[in-house]
Amino acid sequence: MKIFLLILKRSFALLQRRLEQGSACLNNIQLCHNWRDCGKAGKMLYLLIQWPQTAADRTGVAESLISSLISKFITCDLRDYLLQDLLRYNYFYFRKEEREAILSLARRNLAKEPLQQRQETFQEVIARRLNDYLQGHDHLNIEGFIIFRLPDYLKELKSIIDDAVEGYLTEKEYREFVRLLKYFLEMQQPKIDLIHLSVDERGQFQIADQHFKKIDPREWEEFDLDDYDGESDYEDILVSMLVSVAPRQIMLHQNVLPRYPRAVDTLRRIFGRRLFFCDNCINCRQDRIHLVSSDQTNP
Repeated sequence: MKIFLLILKRSFALLQRRLEQGSACLNNIQLCHNWRDCGKAGKMLYLLIQWPQTAADRTGVAESLISSLISKFITCDLRDYLLQDLLRYNYFYFRKEEREAILSLARRNLAKEPLQQRQETFQEVIARRLNDYLQGHDHLNIEGFIIFRLPDYLKELKSIIDDAVEGYLTEKEYREFVRLLKYFLEMQQPKIDLIHLSVDERGQFQIADQHFKKIDPREWEEFDLDDYDGESDYEDILVSMLVSVAPRQIMLHQNVLPRYPRAVDTLRRIFGRRLFFCDNCINCRQDRIHLVSSDQTNP
Protein backbone atom coordinates (compact mmCIF):
# COMPACT_ATOMS: atom_id res chain seq x y z
CA MET A 1 0.00 0.00 0.00
CA LYS A 2 1.23 3.49 -0.88
CA ILE A 3 -0.18 6.90 0.11
CA PHE A 4 0.46 10.18 -1.73
CA LEU A 5 -0.62 13.73 -0.95
CA LEU A 6 -1.22 15.86 -4.04
CA ILE A 7 -1.89 19.62 -3.92
CA LEU A 8 -3.59 21.37 -6.82
CA LYS A 9 -4.91 24.92 -7.22
CA ARG A 10 -7.36 24.36 -10.07
CA SER A 11 -8.72 21.96 -12.64
CA PHE A 12 -9.78 19.52 -9.93
CA ALA A 13 -12.54 17.95 -12.02
CA LEU A 14 -10.13 17.11 -14.84
CA LEU A 15 -7.68 15.42 -12.48
CA GLN A 16 -10.59 13.56 -10.88
CA ARG A 17 -11.62 12.30 -14.32
CA ARG A 18 -8.04 11.33 -15.14
CA LEU A 19 -7.80 9.29 -11.91
CA GLU A 20 -11.12 7.57 -12.55
CA GLN A 21 -10.04 6.64 -16.07
CA GLY A 22 -6.77 5.30 -14.71
CA SER A 23 -8.57 3.25 -12.05
CA ALA A 24 -10.79 1.64 -14.67
CA CYS A 25 -7.73 0.38 -16.57
CA LEU A 26 -6.00 -1.25 -13.59
CA ASN A 27 -5.96 -4.95 -12.82
CA ASN A 28 -5.69 -6.14 -9.20
CA ILE A 29 -4.72 -2.63 -8.11
CA GLN A 30 -7.05 -0.35 -6.18
CA LEU A 31 -6.74 3.42 -6.49
CA CYS A 32 -8.73 5.36 -3.89
CA HIS A 33 -8.77 9.13 -3.51
CA ASN A 34 -10.33 11.80 -1.34
CA TRP A 35 -10.26 15.59 -1.67
CA ARG A 36 -9.77 18.11 1.15
CA ASP A 37 -10.21 21.87 0.71
CA CYS A 38 -7.07 23.90 1.54
CA GLY A 39 -8.44 27.40 0.95
CA LYS A 40 -6.25 29.63 -1.25
CA ALA A 41 -3.77 26.78 -1.67
CA GLY A 42 -6.40 24.85 -3.62
CA LYS A 43 -7.26 21.28 -2.70
CA MET A 44 -5.29 18.41 -1.25
CA LEU A 45 -5.83 14.95 -2.66
CA TYR A 46 -5.26 11.90 -0.49
CA LEU A 47 -4.35 9.17 -2.93
CA LEU A 48 -4.17 5.56 -1.78
CA ILE A 49 -2.80 2.80 -3.99
CA GLN A 50 -2.99 -0.77 -2.80
CA TRP A 51 -2.56 -4.19 -4.35
CA PRO A 52 -3.20 -7.81 -3.16
CA GLN A 53 -0.88 -9.17 -0.47
CA THR A 54 -0.12 -12.15 -2.67
CA ALA A 55 1.14 -9.99 -5.53
CA ALA A 56 4.80 -9.95 -6.47
CA ASP A 57 7.23 -7.18 -5.51
CA ARG A 58 5.58 -3.85 -6.24
CA THR A 59 8.53 -1.53 -5.62
CA GLY A 60 8.18 1.56 -7.81
CA VAL A 61 4.81 0.55 -9.29
CA ALA A 62 2.84 3.21 -7.39
CA GLU A 63 5.28 5.97 -8.31
CA SER A 64 5.26 4.93 -11.96
CA LEU A 65 1.47 4.81 -12.04
CA ILE A 66 1.02 8.27 -10.47
CA SER A 67 3.76 9.74 -12.67
CA SER A 68 2.01 8.50 -15.80
CA LEU A 69 -1.40 9.83 -14.73
CA ILE A 70 -0.12 13.25 -13.67
CA SER A 71 2.09 13.73 -16.75
CA LYS A 72 -0.97 13.19 -18.93
CA PHE A 73 -2.94 15.56 -16.74
CA ILE A 74 -0.28 18.28 -17.10
CA THR A 75 0.21 17.99 -20.87
CA CYS A 76 -3.43 17.38 -21.81
CA ASP A 77 -5.64 18.95 -19.13
CA LEU A 78 -3.66 21.62 -17.29
CA ARG A 79 -1.87 22.85 -20.42
CA ASP A 80 -4.67 25.22 -21.43
CA TYR A 81 -4.54 26.95 -18.04
CA LEU A 82 -0.77 27.28 -18.32
CA LEU A 83 -1.14 28.86 -21.76
CA GLN A 84 -3.64 31.34 -20.36
CA ASP A 85 -1.24 32.23 -17.54
CA LEU A 86 1.65 32.82 -19.94
CA LEU A 87 -0.49 34.91 -22.26
CA ARG A 88 -1.92 37.02 -19.44
CA TYR A 89 1.51 37.60 -17.88
CA ASN A 90 3.53 38.31 -21.07
CA TYR A 91 0.86 39.96 -23.21
CA PHE A 92 -1.33 41.72 -20.64
CA TYR A 93 -1.97 44.63 -23.02
CA PHE A 94 -4.22 42.57 -25.31
CA ARG A 95 -7.96 42.88 -24.76
CA LYS A 96 -9.91 39.88 -23.51
CA GLU A 97 -11.37 39.04 -26.93
CA GLU A 98 -7.91 39.31 -28.48
CA ARG A 99 -6.44 36.92 -25.91
CA GLU A 100 -9.24 34.46 -26.63
CA ALA A 101 -8.45 34.62 -30.35
CA ILE A 102 -4.73 34.07 -29.64
CA LEU A 103 -5.49 31.10 -27.38
CA SER A 104 -7.71 29.61 -30.05
CA LEU A 105 -4.88 29.92 -32.56
CA ALA A 106 -2.41 28.34 -30.11
CA ARG A 107 -4.77 25.38 -29.61
CA ARG A 108 -5.06 24.90 -33.37
CA ASN A 109 -1.28 24.95 -33.71
CA LEU A 110 -0.95 22.36 -30.93
CA ALA A 111 -3.27 20.04 -32.85
CA LYS A 112 -0.87 20.00 -35.81
CA GLU A 113 1.56 17.13 -36.24
CA PRO A 114 4.96 18.68 -35.32
CA LEU A 115 3.77 20.26 -32.07
CA GLN A 116 1.63 17.27 -31.23
CA GLN A 117 4.69 15.00 -31.41
CA ARG A 118 6.70 17.39 -29.24
CA GLN A 119 3.94 17.35 -26.62
CA GLU A 120 4.02 13.55 -26.57
CA THR A 121 7.79 13.67 -26.07
CA PHE A 122 7.40 16.16 -23.22
CA GLN A 123 4.79 13.89 -21.63
CA GLU A 124 7.35 11.09 -21.46
CA VAL A 125 10.03 13.42 -20.06
CA ILE A 126 7.64 14.78 -17.42
CA ALA A 127 6.62 11.27 -16.41
CA ARG A 128 10.29 10.33 -15.81
CA ARG A 129 10.93 13.48 -13.74
CA LEU A 130 7.81 12.88 -11.67
CA ASN A 131 8.83 9.29 -11.09
CA ASP A 132 12.30 10.34 -9.92
CA TYR A 133 10.77 12.91 -7.56
CA LEU A 134 8.19 10.53 -6.10
CA GLN A 135 10.82 7.91 -5.35
CA GLY A 136 11.89 10.10 -2.44
CA HIS A 137 8.70 12.02 -1.65
CA ASP A 138 5.13 11.12 -0.80
CA HIS A 139 3.72 14.60 -1.42
CA LEU A 140 3.54 16.70 -4.57
CA ASN A 141 2.45 20.27 -5.27
CA ILE A 142 1.65 19.87 -8.95
CA GLU A 143 1.81 23.50 -10.06
CA GLY A 144 4.88 24.13 -7.91
CA PHE A 145 6.54 21.12 -9.55
CA ILE A 146 5.79 22.63 -12.98
CA ILE A 147 7.33 25.99 -12.05
CA PHE A 148 10.51 24.66 -10.43
CA ARG A 149 11.09 21.30 -12.14
CA LEU A 150 9.70 21.85 -15.66
CA PRO A 151 11.15 25.17 -16.91
CA ASP A 152 11.82 23.69 -20.34
CA TYR A 153 8.17 22.73 -20.70
CA LEU A 154 7.06 26.23 -19.73
CA LYS A 155 9.55 27.61 -22.25
CA GLU A 156 7.97 25.39 -24.92
CA LEU A 157 4.49 26.69 -24.05
CA LYS A 158 5.80 30.27 -24.08
CA SER A 159 7.16 29.68 -27.58
CA ILE A 160 3.75 28.40 -28.68
CA ILE A 161 2.09 31.54 -27.29
CA ASP A 162 4.67 33.76 -29.00
CA ASP A 163 4.00 32.07 -32.34
CA ALA A 164 0.25 32.43 -31.84
CA VAL A 165 0.63 36.14 -31.07
CA GLU A 166 2.72 36.63 -34.20
CA GLY A 167 0.15 34.73 -36.26
CA TYR A 168 -2.69 36.78 -34.79
CA LEU A 169 -0.96 40.08 -35.58
CA THR A 170 -0.16 38.90 -39.11
CA GLU A 171 -3.79 37.95 -39.66
CA LYS A 172 -4.90 41.29 -38.23
CA GLU A 173 -2.64 43.15 -40.67
CA TYR A 174 -3.95 40.96 -43.48
CA ARG A 175 -7.57 41.78 -42.63
CA GLU A 176 -6.73 45.48 -42.62
CA PHE A 177 -4.99 45.10 -45.98
CA VAL A 178 -8.08 43.39 -47.41
CA ARG A 179 -10.39 46.04 -45.92
CA LEU A 180 -8.45 48.87 -47.52
CA LEU A 181 -8.30 47.17 -50.92
CA LYS A 182 -12.02 46.43 -50.78
CA TYR A 183 -12.72 50.09 -50.01
CA PHE A 184 -10.45 51.18 -52.86
CA LEU A 185 -12.20 48.76 -55.25
CA GLU A 186 -15.59 50.27 -54.45
CA MET A 187 -14.23 53.71 -55.40
CA GLN A 188 -12.89 52.54 -58.78
CA GLN A 189 -14.62 52.57 -62.14
CA PRO A 190 -14.28 49.20 -63.95
CA LYS A 191 -11.67 49.30 -66.73
CA ILE A 192 -12.51 45.87 -68.16
CA ASP A 193 -15.57 43.61 -68.15
CA LEU A 194 -14.02 40.15 -67.66
CA ILE A 195 -10.61 38.82 -66.67
CA HIS A 196 -9.50 35.19 -66.91
CA LEU A 197 -6.96 34.24 -64.27
CA SER A 198 -4.92 31.05 -64.63
CA VAL A 199 -1.46 29.64 -63.90
CA ASP A 200 1.10 28.64 -66.52
CA GLU A 201 3.46 25.67 -66.49
CA ARG A 202 6.03 27.67 -64.48
CA GLY A 203 3.51 28.47 -61.77
CA GLN A 204 3.18 32.11 -62.84
CA PHE A 205 -0.12 33.94 -63.00
CA GLN A 206 -1.54 34.46 -66.46
CA ILE A 207 -4.13 37.18 -67.07
CA ALA A 208 -6.34 37.31 -70.15
CA ASP A 209 -9.38 39.16 -71.43
CA GLN A 210 -12.73 37.59 -72.35
CA HIS A 211 -11.19 36.20 -75.58
CA PHE A 212 -8.26 34.59 -73.72
CA LYS A 213 -5.92 37.19 -75.15
CA LYS A 214 -2.99 37.73 -72.84
CA ILE A 215 -2.86 40.97 -70.87
CA ASP A 216 0.30 42.43 -69.40
CA PRO A 217 -0.76 43.89 -66.02
CA ARG A 218 2.10 46.39 -66.22
CA GLU A 219 0.06 48.13 -68.90
CA TRP A 220 -2.40 49.07 -66.14
CA GLU A 221 0.00 50.20 -63.43
CA GLU A 222 3.74 50.60 -63.02
CA PHE A 223 4.29 47.32 -61.18
CA ASP A 224 7.33 45.12 -61.68
CA LEU A 225 6.78 41.53 -60.64
CA ASP A 226 10.51 40.85 -60.94
CA ASP A 227 11.13 42.99 -57.86
CA TYR A 228 9.22 40.57 -55.61
CA ASP A 229 11.12 37.49 -54.52
CA GLY A 230 8.74 35.91 -52.01
CA GLU A 231 5.56 34.12 -53.04
CA SER A 232 3.42 36.15 -50.63
CA ASP A 233 4.72 39.41 -52.12
CA TYR A 234 4.05 38.09 -55.60
CA GLU A 235 0.46 37.25 -54.65
CA ASP A 236 -0.12 40.59 -52.93
CA ILE A 237 1.10 42.61 -55.89
CA LEU A 238 -1.13 40.64 -58.26
CA VAL A 239 -4.15 41.30 -56.03
CA SER A 240 -3.27 45.00 -55.93
CA MET A 241 -3.05 45.11 -59.72
CA LEU A 242 -6.45 43.48 -60.12
CA VAL A 243 -7.96 45.94 -57.67
CA SER A 244 -6.46 48.86 -59.62
CA VAL A 245 -8.21 47.61 -62.78
CA ALA A 246 -11.46 46.85 -60.93
CA PRO A 247 -12.86 44.29 -63.41
CA ARG A 248 -16.58 43.70 -63.36
CA GLN A 249 -15.92 39.95 -63.19
CA ILE A 250 -12.96 37.64 -62.60
CA MET A 251 -13.04 34.02 -63.72
CA LEU A 252 -10.64 31.73 -61.87
CA HIS A 253 -9.59 28.58 -63.67
CA GLN A 254 -9.06 25.22 -62.03
CA ASN A 255 -5.28 25.41 -61.68
CA VAL A 256 -5.26 28.64 -59.65
CA LEU A 257 -6.66 27.45 -56.30
CA PRO A 258 -4.25 24.50 -55.76
CA ARG A 259 -1.24 26.70 -56.51
CA TYR A 260 -2.27 29.94 -54.80
CA PRO A 261 -4.96 29.27 -52.15
CA ARG A 262 -4.01 32.37 -50.15
CA ALA A 263 -4.38 34.67 -53.17
CA VAL A 264 -7.74 33.09 -54.02
CA ASP A 265 -8.95 33.65 -50.46
CA THR A 266 -7.88 37.30 -50.65
CA LEU A 267 -9.61 37.80 -53.99
CA ARG A 268 -12.79 36.24 -52.61
CA ARG A 269 -12.83 38.62 -49.67
CA ILE A 270 -12.23 41.66 -51.84
CA PHE A 271 -14.25 40.96 -54.99
CA GLY A 272 -17.09 38.94 -53.49
CA ARG A 273 -19.66 38.02 -56.15
CA ARG A 274 -17.53 39.46 -58.91
CA LEU A 275 -15.27 36.45 -58.53
CA PHE A 276 -16.29 32.99 -59.78
CA PHE A 277 -14.70 29.73 -60.89
CA CYS A 278 -15.01 28.41 -64.39
CA ASP A 279 -17.57 25.62 -64.67
CA ASN A 280 -15.02 23.03 -65.78
CA CYS A 281 -14.44 24.82 -69.07
CA ILE A 282 -13.02 23.08 -72.14
CA ASN A 283 -9.52 24.35 -71.37
CA CYS A 284 -9.58 22.92 -67.87
CA ARG A 285 -11.16 19.63 -69.04
CA GLN A 286 -8.34 19.19 -71.48
CA ASP A 287 -5.92 19.79 -68.62
CA ARG A 288 -4.27 22.60 -70.47
CA ILE A 289 -2.19 24.39 -67.89
CA HIS A 290 -1.20 27.26 -70.14
CA LEU A 291 -4.57 28.75 -71.06
CA VAL A 292 -3.59 32.04 -72.65
CA SER A 293 -1.38 33.09 -75.50
CA SER A 294 0.35 36.34 -76.35
CA ASP A 295 0.02 35.97 -80.14
CA GLN A 296 -3.29 34.29 -80.76
CA THR A 297 -6.79 33.95 -79.33
CA ASN A 298 -8.02 30.62 -77.98
CA PRO A 299 -11.50 29.52 -79.09
